Amino acid sequence: MNKYNIRLIILLTSVWVILCEELSVSTVAGGIVISAGCAYFYRKYIPLKIITGVNFLRLSMYPFYLIGQIYLAGIDAIKLIIKGAKVDIVDVKTKIDNELLRVVLANSITLTPGTVSLELNGETITVLWLREKTAGPRDMDNAGELIKGKLERKLLKAQR
Repeated sequence: MNKYNIRLIILLTSVWVILCEELSVSTVAGGIVISAGCAYFYRKYIPLKIITGVNFLRLSMYPFYLIGQIYLAGIDAIKLIIKGAKVDIVDVKTKIDNELLRVVLANSITLTPGTVSLELNGETITVLWLREKTAGPRDMDNAGELIKGKLERKLLKAQR
């Protein structure tokens, strides 16, 4: 066990104690056991050394941005539902070259209300999309940009 694993276990245990809202021997011991297990599986099944082409510092800020986008999309979805919505399936092309970042984009699309990623096939993401009933064919042409727009631009910055 190296210094990095010990720091990771301490960090995860601290988060565990904060989430449990209780500082006791059993909470800390449980946190250590769970954190050690997470660190083990993290090292074994998520080999970050083979993931190339990603700026992890920029990617680490992405979840905070995504949370804001989830709330904004939620407000838009509520408006759509009140006005009357229609469901369409669209293919969205992405400019992201990195496979990991394409998966992050597809998952981000699913997390935002009003859209669900159905399939990721190379550079194409098939998306179930909630849109206005009165929207015309012009909106379908812009669907990809409406669905992925800001999320993709943010992830492109994390791509090397």
